[in-house]
Amino acid sequence: MKYFLSIFSLLAAFSFIVPVQAEPCAAEGFVQDAGAAFMGAARSGSAGAFTGAASRYADLRGIALFALGPYRKDLPRSREGEYVALTKKFMGSFMAQYAEHFSGTGMTITKCAGNTIATKLSTGQILTFRLQGSHRIADVSVSGIWLAQTMRSKFTGVIKKNDGDVGALMSWLGN
Repeated sequence: MKYFLSIFSLLAAFSFIVPVQAEPCAAEGFVQDAGAAFMGAARSGSAGAFTGAASRYADLRGIALFALGPYRKDLPRSREGEYVALTKKFMGSFMAQYAEHFSGTGMTITKCAGNTIATKLSTGQILTFRLQGSHRIADVSVSGIWLAQTMRSKFTGVIKKNDGDVGALMSWLGN
């Protein structure tokens, strides 16, 4: 009798265990679409194609303002649109220069944790997207190097070299 009670107790206990399902990646479709756009831009090798992909999928204004670092407060509001346009052009050229890192014929999501989505291209290249919300890219890492962080280092270096003059950065970006 004790044997049957023990079995019954175990069965009753296990009946309350519910299998835990992995959380779906809410931004999976968006990241797949963005990845396809960047891989297409890589196939063309064109700065304009990368600029177009970034315009569709990235928070360009947010990335541009982040790249100013502590000098953000020194950008005149009247020149913000011009600065964002110059930064967008810079991003397209920069990504085209490293197009081979975005090349592939497919992409697999390997990890989805909050606003960070890790992917692997068919070539084995690792891309990690940091999202603003679920439908705007705030930054992308290629081989562990974050684009917005790299831009911030470069941009603040140019400004610092020119005694804190944000206008010098805009001149540099325009050339």
